[in-house]
Amino acid sequence: MDLKALLLDLDGTLVDTAPDMVGSLNRVLANHNKPLANVAQASKLVSNGGKALIEFGFGQDLDPAQTSDLVQEFLGDYKKHVADDSFVYKGMDECLAFCEQNNLKWGVITNKPLHLAKDLLEGLGLLKRCAILLGGDSLPVKKPDPVPMLHSCMVLNLAPSECLYVGDHERDILAGNAAGMDTGAALWGYIAETEAPSKWHANFMLNTPNGLLKLLREKHPQT
Repeated sequence: MDLKALLLDLDGTLVDTAPDMVGSLNRVLANHNKPLANVAQASKLVSNGGKALIEFGFGQDLDPAQTSDLVQEFLGDYKKHVADDSFVYKGMDECLAFCEQNNLKWGVITNKPLHLAKDLLEGLGLLKRCAILLGGDSLPVKKPDPVPMLHSCMVLNLAPSECLYVGDHERDILAGNAAGMDTGAALWGYIAETEAPSKWHANFMLNTPNGLLKLLREKHPQT
């Protein structure tokens, strides 16, 4: 791999968004006089978005209209608190700095709605630094479809073989593999005990962001 770009999932890979997403869930639950969700358990669902969190907090017996209304309530609250307590994972700043210092582009491909992803990255001071940002509603399809990956390559004028995509969910690896990218499983992310990342067929199993930095140095020696 002649590495020229690092592409990242957002929630659970670049940024720990669980504090704000679970916080919004619990405010919605409180608004409806429901017990608050267990933070550790709910955090494992963050990569699956607001609907998964609402179903976790309120149960699976909601009708579609109730679910839709609660998801909209959740999203409205979350937009106000999107970057209150979320933080870049320890070690990821160093990965981004390495890219910027060594002529490597970096960007984000997420299933999070684009407006929320923009607000989050802007709140963390990252929006102007990334070469590309695609949200889950930027294109007609989203991960695990490979189209967002291929679209990013087109925008960046790179071949898929020149990109490494890193994410903490199987859909990330499926999308990256299908696009012809090298893929890395972010094992520090929101991975439930029932999941088996070893079966995702990622090219690299990355235990920590420091492991990702080591890989970047191997695949793209410092200039």
